[in-house]
Amino acid sequence: MKTNGLDKKTQILKAAMIVFADKGFSASTISDLAKKAGVGEATIYNHFKNKLQILLSLPVPYIHDFFSGCDEQLRGLKNPEEKIRKFIWQTLKWSSLHKELIKVLITDIVQRPEFYESDAHRLIQKAPKMLESFLEQGKEQGIFIKNACAPTFNIFLFGTITYQLLSRIMLNKPFEPLDDFDDIAGAVISTIKQKDSENTRIEIGAIKSKKERILLAAELIFSQKMSSETTISEIAKAANVADGTIYDYFKSKEDLLFCIFQKRMENFLETFDDTILPQRPETKLKFAIYHFLSWVRENRMWSKVYIKDMVTNPRFYLSPEHEFMREHDKKLLDIFFEGREQGVFSSNVTPELFLALLFGPIYLTCLPWALLNRKDDLMAQLDNIFSFLQRAVKA
Repeated sequence: MKTNGLDKKTQILKAAMIVFADKGFSASTISDLAKKAGVGEATIYNHFKNKLQILLSLPVPYIHDFFSGCDEQLRGLKNPEEKIRKFIWQTLKWSSLHKELIKVLITDIVQRPEFYESDAHRLIQKAPKMLESFLEQGKEQGIFIKNACAPTFNIFLFGTITYQLLSRIMLNKPFEPLDDFDDIAGAVISTIKQKDSENTRIEIGAIKSKKERILLAAELIFSQKMSSETTISEIAKAANVADGTIYDYFKSKEDLLFCIFQKRMENFLETFDDTILPQRPETKLKFAIYHFLSWVRENRMWSKVYIKDMVTNPRFYLSPEHEFMREHDKKLLDIFFEGREQGVFSSNVTPELFLALLFGPIYLTCLPWALLNRKDDLMAQLDNIFSFLQRAVKA
């Protein structure tokens, strides 16, 4: 029989994990914990002030274990992309080994404002810092795009994983987190990976059309100096054509200047029409996200209630009222399927993963906003979130 004080504390925490995962934090009592741990209620109060302190203490040893596993898995890896893939693998593996903790963490711990001031939360902050260092290393090596935003990437990754786990826990589905590794890693890394066709600057010389080369070369030079101070020879040199070739397409330097304006405005008006009456799936999807976030912002009290009391309530998912959420999901999936049919969105992204990539980052963005009464402008975060989503689902 264990008598050591540290062992008693461990007994209580293990018992609390089982009880909280089974009954939920709110429905559990100190009496339940004492009975499960095989100790008296007074013994529990010798180690913890109250039930909330027990809840917030649960993740600490597991978080230490997670980072020990990360150190072991990442040892010897040089490639930043492989480091991120291995980090995702370790996160899913850890989730698989500690399913009861994951359930309590998602449904009870992160839902409490006190968590954000706890030791557990401070320890977890090591994870985004690790990912940020991998991201910066990849940028320096030209593997990842230069404008990848580290905070948004973290929200995107952890939001996607959280949503996948949450949706299965709430619907009481069996789940093996590692089964999703390839899909999640592929989609998330695609949001930051430098594609072969992407360059930090326009490679004008690679463009076959001489007229296009001239327009782009002129636009580049005009952006750096006044057009009146620019010579035809400078434009010709940048476009890799003879001076006379420019006059085959444009009457004068001013004509070239005006043609640049015409070209860009034609493109602008095309996108303007799509703004008024969207035709492209990606535009429809962006507006759908905009509508959702603006609704959340304008209905702050409702949003706070929904995030705090409904998202992690399994009975809500079985209620007739949940049909409204399923209807919203269906409208978004209709846009997604339309994009797949047009070859805009990837057929490798499953509908389930699509919803996780969309709602997971939004959920993690809105959670502290609602719980901690932050003044963050949700709409200001729209562009970053949508940019990552678009890259994740793009064909």
